[in-house]
Amino acid sequence: MRILFCDDEAAIIEQLQSYVREYFVSLGCKPPEFAAYTSGEALLAAERKADLAFLDVKLPGIHGIQVGAALKTYNPHIKLFIVTAYPDYLDEAMRFQVFRYLSKPIDKDRLFRNLKDALYQYHMETKEFPVLTGQGVFLRRAEEIVCVEAAQRKTMVYTTEGLLQSTQTMEDWRQILTLPCFSVPHRSFIINMRFVNSIQKDAVFLKWGTTEKPPI
Repeated sequence: MRILFCDDEAAIIEQLQSYVREYFVSLGCKPPEFAAYTSGEALLAAERKADLAFLDVKLPGIHGIQVGAALKTYNPHIKLFIVTAYPDYLDEAMRFQVFRYLSKPIDKDRLFRNLKDALYQYHMETKEFPVLTGQGVFLRRAEEIVCVEAAQRKTMVYTTEGLLQSTQTMEDWRQILTLPCFSVPHRSFIINMRFVNSIQKDAVFLKWGTTEKPPI
């Protein structure tokens, strides 16, 4: 993972890097790769792809929201944090699908909460799982896997793009689908909670597109 920081105040960059490093260490993880810049032009001249970016609004030359919009053309899944003391840019930031708008001075607890949400969403959107079938291997992201069902000695993987018969066992899938969005309500099912439409006493109804399925 690569995280960018862009601010014309060196103290803010140092503080953000310290907080983000502390967050990853608290999870028992090695801190990701960092890169820091003091202007949007310098950042865009050096970077083409990153996973997260913390951008000040008022930068020399190109302002931070424009920098964020350019970064999204290289990686549409990048999570952008706008960090500023000026709330006037909130509407414009939201128009460019900024993930969060953080005010200066930086509140560490709020940063940690938002960083947790950003990392979860990023992994949901980008992590791919191989579905092994008799016809070959199909890669599907977590957000594309609706549920996995064991039926009549077959393992069926329901995705937003269609049904796949997997050669992997349910135990294989329980080991693979470890993101918090996946739940095992029954030994024959693994469901993605984001597709739950309703829960009744003896059934969980999933819905994606125009399809609705009671998995239990």
